[in-house]
Amino acid sequence: MLHVDSRPSLLLGIDLEDVRDQVPNGHQYQDRLEQNVLTLLEELKRLNVKGTFFTVGTLARGYPGLLQEIAYQGHEIAAHGDTHTQLTKMDRERFSNDLVRNLEALKTAQSGGVIGFRAPTFSLTNQTKWAYEVLSENGIVYSSSVLPARNPLFGWPEFGPEPRMIPAGGGVLEIPVTLHARPLPQVPLAGGVYLRVLPFALTSWSLTRKSAGEPITTYIHPYDIDSGQERFMHPDLNESKVMNWLMYVNRDKALDRLTRLIQKCRVWRYGDWAHQWSQL
Repeated sequence: MLHVDSRPSLLLGIDLEDVRDQVPNGHQYQDRLEQNVLTLLEELKRLNVKGTFFTVGTLARGYPGLLQEIAYQGHEIAAHGDTHTQLTKMDRERFSNDLVRNLEALKTAQSGGVIGFRAPTFSLTNQTKWAYEVLSENGIVYSSSVLPARNPLFGWPEFGPEPRMIPAGGGVLEIPVTLHARPLPQVPLAGGVYLRVLPFALTSWSLTRKSAGEPITTYIHPYDIDSGQERFMHPDLNESKVMNWLMYVNRDKALDRLTRLIQKCRVWRYGDWAHQWSQL
């Protein structure tokens, strides 16, 4: 009898940046990034799954050996901006230059082609949708840059939950961030601070409400699993002490929760899932 895998499809994403680069005098703090990434790689290897590392150009230039190791282990490398600058802080020309530098750095570090992109802080919104044309011009096939709900930072609630091509009929496939099932708050189901802070029982419940063909997008940062990092004000939080406090909550539980999530799902690299979608 043919076995059909009915588990949800989990698109495994790691956002790879050195948060110290975005903090004033940030490099006075310990360099813990490489060890955190190696911890993630070890766990993914143990679980026999592959993911996508959305990587900034500054990190690729600073840690080329780490990028080579990630690619060697079979993970996908995708773009995350050259300096992790939000799209709202750039015009079309500046974003184009930023993306080109990002792609060049990734190619130099690991020699592979790059077809995916994630906007820093999910800053691709209705106001910055001009970015899709730039992405397409530079060979980007898919993006996972839209948070389709209202959010204190960036959101595009009118986008909707379903992946779609922009523009329709050709261009870039946008795979929006997966939100919790209603009636739960419309926040990311399996991402960073939300995966750490919300009770895992809610994550598991929302997962059961998703259909087998619906992609479950994820994002986690190396610092999300680091309970030993010094305390400092993280960037892009509008100096909110409450939001910064959340950046440190339950870091000691993050890797275990990610593992439990992976074990409940069929895991994909983003690029592989996007390729399958294009064949439907």
